[in-house]
Amino acid sequence: MDRRNDYGYRLPPFQSKHLNGDERSGSNYRRIPWGWRPAPPRDVAILQERANKLVKYLLVKDQTKIPIKRSDMLRDVIQEYDEYFPEIIERASYALEKMFRVNLKEIDKQSSLYILISTQESSAGILGTTKDTPKLGLLMVILSVIFMNGNKASEAVIWEVLRKLGLRPGVRHSLFGEVRKLITDEFVKQKYLEYKRVPNSRPPEYEFFWGLRSYHETSKMKVLKFACKVQKKDPKDWAVQYREAVEMEVQAAAVAVAEAEARAEIYSPRLQIPLINCSSPSHGAKVHPWNLCPHSSLSSYNQSAEGVT
Repeated sequence: MDRRNDYGYRLPPFQSKHLNGDERSGSNYRRIPWGWRPAPPRDVAILQERANKLVKYLLVKDQTKIPIKRSDMLRDVIQEYDEYFPEIIERASYALEKMFRVNLKEIDKQSSLYILISTQESSAGILGTTKDTPKLGLLMVILSVIFMNGNKASEAVIWEVLRKLGLRPGVRHSLFGEVRKLITDEFVKQKYLEYKRVPNSRPPEYEFFWGLRSYHETSKMKVLKFACKVQKKDPKDWAVQYREAVEMEVQAAAVAVAEAEARAEIYSPRLQIPLINCSSPSHGAKVHPWNLCPHSSLSSYNQSAEGVT
């Protein structure tokens, strides 16, 4: 029998796996990949529904603090509406900002990696959405050591500082667990830190650098002030670092202005993005933000987030 999909393409026989990795037991055909199909017609209601699902997906994925891949968003949520990805993600960004006070940031355009950044700064001086303040405090210590040592620090220097705080490699800590794994694996996967081998080092030696996420969630000025608070000094006492931090503040301000102008244009009436009313007109009761995504399964997204490596 000549089997065809919804767009009239012939479906060739295949073992039971689709080209996009999905499985359907009891079938021996495959679907045409989304990239090979004609784009479905633009339907504002459907695009908004995908955006709502994407909001929930991003919030759950963000619990691991591992940057979210564009390819995962396309595969798990947007699917055949991949051609409308820019509009869908704009709608999702709008909802995240208005309902949850978090911004969606693309931190790596080459790899298309995204993170969520809270608009409210934590007590540790970091804008991340995590509530794990002790870990953020430890991270600030490491970031300050890196910055004060010329934007890189050897592993030996890092451990010299951590030992003064009572932290040692191979010794499990009550708050941080295995500290070596935390700083060389967890913080690295989350893009807070980079951990690189020194070229041609024998035996192998490693250095720490700021990761991409750190540049978005904090700043060199905040880290400098953190170090000054610990050392009980004035930021200007470190002239080189202070000048570098000021330059970064100026650049960040210019980027913030450009992003604000871009958002103002994106959220124009042409997109027909609905303003979400957070209260009932009849009773004034607040609507729970999860109602943005009434047809999504939180458990399925939780499983997906836990499966990230």
